[in-house]
Amino acid sequence: MNLFEKFVGKIDKIVLTFTVVVLFTSLYFVYTLKESYSQKETLQSLDNALFLTRNLLEEEEQHALSLSLLLAQDRTFLAAFNNNKRKKAFEIIEQKIESLQKLQGYNFEVQVHDKNLHTYLRSWDYSVKNVPLASFRKGLVFVKKHKKPLVSIEVGKRLNIKAISPILKNGSFEGSIEVIENFEHLRKTLAEHGYALFILLNKKYLNIATRVQNNPLIFNKFALVNKSYDKHSFESLKKSKLQNLESSGYFTQDKYAFAYFSIKNFQNQNLGYFVIVFENSVPLMLKTHDEITTEEANSSGVIIQ
Repeated sequence: MNLFEKFVGKIDKIVLTFTVVVLFTSLYFVYTLKESYSQKETLQSLDNALFLTRNLLEEEEQHALSLSLLLAQDRTFLAAFNNNKRKKAFEIIEQKIESLQKLQGYNFEVQVHDKNLHTYLRSWDYSVKNVPLASFRKGLVFVKKHKKPLVSIEVGKRLNIKAISPILKNGSFEGSIEVIENFEHLRKTLAEHGYALFILLNKKYLNIATRVQNNPLIFNKFALVNKSYDKHSFESLKKSKLQNLESSGYFTQDKYAFAYFSIKNFQNQNLGYFVIVFENSVPLMLKTHDEITTEEANSSGVIIQ
């Protein structure tokens, strides 16, 4: 049998081998394209999550600031405050909060400070007064010094959005009024869009944030601020290595994809992170991170000129 006859005899095996190679090569390229598309789709969803959260956070801050300015200029409140009718001022604040909450659907609290930056009244506890705040509430000190409103995310007994407006009389600083909002409205809004939210506070601030001290710790570095959260994605978050977070970025764990950005106060100190999460159908190893400037990290520290 010559060489040609041997080749003809093996032609079926050659064709079969070639077909198998082509088939597996095609499947590999289809799989690669699918993985590439899935990764791009996930990254786009993560970018959308960051963009939406930042915008919603800015809306929350502007809302708190608007309420603070409104209350600081309310004539009935000012009449009671300037005449040191503390009980009357408290009742007026209570009425304002009730009507505004019904109208707008936001939950918030109000604290009023005197000219010495001591507590004048708190909407949630009338018995508290004359508590000195200047030593750990730098936002209050700023507002007194500059006589301008300020909204930022600050650490007090909790981590909140705090909008402070000065109370002025003939240009003189007489005190300030502060609207305090938590992040529950933000969390609920994100949930309506299919995202879970976790707010993480660096544990070094727990000596101030006493109402967060008993909350779950993650990676022995961050305390979870929000009490309502998605339990399943939280278990995945607890497995994640969070010691090398950038100012903003992404990571995946189990079947979840996470986006995050840092929380800055008006002094540009890093307090912790907002983490946004959604369920991801394809496990991915995301190494991409979004480097952004400090000013873009969030909208905290808005000062009205």
